[in-house]
Amino acid sequence: MNRRQLLQRATMIGSMVVTFQDVLEIIAAYNAGDATLTEVLETIDAYNTRGEDLTPEEPVPHGDEFGTVIDAVQAGADPEGNEPISGILDQYAADDTLLSFPAGTYLLPPMELTGYDHFGIAAAQDERPTFVAPAGSCVNDDPHIQFAMVSDFLLEGIDFDFEREEAGGAINVIASGDATVRDVTARGNCREQITMFRIDIRSPEGVGLVENFRAQNIEDSGWMTGAYVGVRHSGEVTFQNCELSEFTDNGLYGSTPGVDDGGGGTVHTVGSHFENNNVSNIRLGTPGSSARDDTIVVESAPEAHSTNLRGIRFRRGADQVVENCEIRFGPAVTNSFGAIVFHADSGSSRVANSQITMESDGTPAVKAFYYSGEGLGGPTFENLTVDGKAGRGYAIQVNGRDGTTFRNCTIEQPGEQRDGIRVAYSEDCELVDSHIDVTGYPLILRDTTMTIRNTTFVTPDGERHIDEMEAEPGDFRPEAWV
Repeated sequence: MNRRQLLQRATMIGSMVVTFQDVLEIIAAYNAGDATLTEVLETIDAYNTRGEDLTPEEPVPHGDEFGTVIDAVQAGADPEGNEPISGILDQYAADDTLLSFPAGTYLLPPMELTGYDHFGIAAAQDERPTFVAPAGSCVNDDPHIQFAMVSDFLLEGIDFDFEREEAGGAINVIASGDATVRDVTARGNCREQITMFRIDIRSPEGVGLVENFRAQNIEDSGWMTGAYVGVRHSGEVTFQNCELSEFTDNGLYGSTPGVDDGGGGTVHTVGSHFENNNVSNIRLGTPGSSARDDTIVVESAPEAHSTNLRGIRFRRGADQVVENCEIRFGPAVTNSFGAIVFHADSGSSRVANSQITMESDGTPAVKAFYYSGEGLGGPTFENLTVDGKAGRGYAIQVNGRDGTTFRNCTIEQPGEQRDGIRVAYSEDCELVDSHIDVTGYPLILRDTTMTIRNTTFVTPDGERHIDEMEAEPGDFRPEAWV
């Protein structure tokens, strides 16, 4: 655009499109003799008043929370999706600023916005804007849009459409302070993409909220994660009322901050829905992390190089909590370590007030691998119900976990040759106030000591109630049960 076109544009639509770059160009034009002093002063005045002129005509969500609110369309964003909005985002992103997008379709090329404090991008009203990635915009596994080292950040009410051919990439929020992502959807992805969404809260005092985020893997993407929490996450992030499904490499991959040199930040899920995610639907790995009021459904496997469908996987760390969760495994699931799985490097954690419905033959509801760390390593199960018609194998299998405790638990699995609880190579375990009703052996102990109190065992061969007993392997070896 030449200088005369700049002046004509400013004259035609006023201050709505006048930027600091425009001011520099008009001054250069004046110095070259191509503009008058009056034109320079008018352009500077238009630039100085641009914020007032770009304010939405009607109140918008969160508008009273920011010092400057800019209507993106008034600022020049094309709601028909023909012209990219990267220039508008670069131009108007600023501290204490909300960019408000009316309903429409906006073309979003790959870009990064860095270092803003109290900055937001949000839908103007109830009708949702859609950000569309241009075809051919995939760049290996790089993010498509990254908000880097932002604080007090808001992203709300945006649909990300990455369904064009070879379009899109990850949505990354790398926050130096607090961050909120709310009512955001993402669909479509690049073939080489490894995650749909990433959030790190890099400050130990920072808090992140991801609420009503919905994403589904719809492409053959190899190894693809729904939501990923990065290794340097050191604050707290909560995924609330989210939906993640059909991902080939974890629905929520939240264990990475728990590595030896990781940030150690906590990850929480609340009231979220996870479905048919390979490797695990929820993966936790730092002390204090939790899954509460979540639903996990596993009926089939996404197309992946290899499959191991787990509901919740504890991977590293200890002192994590699963509470008020419901996990359902259908009969078609054929390759899974279990609905809740404790990896060898995961220590003592608690599963409470939850239900596992297991219909998959040979698949345990709970499996705890031999603990490789120091200390007891035994998980606690309270008010856990295991039902469903799975046959063969064990409902619960625990290896090398001293101090494992079952309290107020119920196991009812009528499938053929289904055993109840098997505990091996573990000392000082407890089974209290529980009820086990299976077609195989209700309790198998191998090189294990266990205190049993007020617990009933039921098999086709009869019923046995134990008021109190210090059990050893010889008391409950399978051939001695009858």
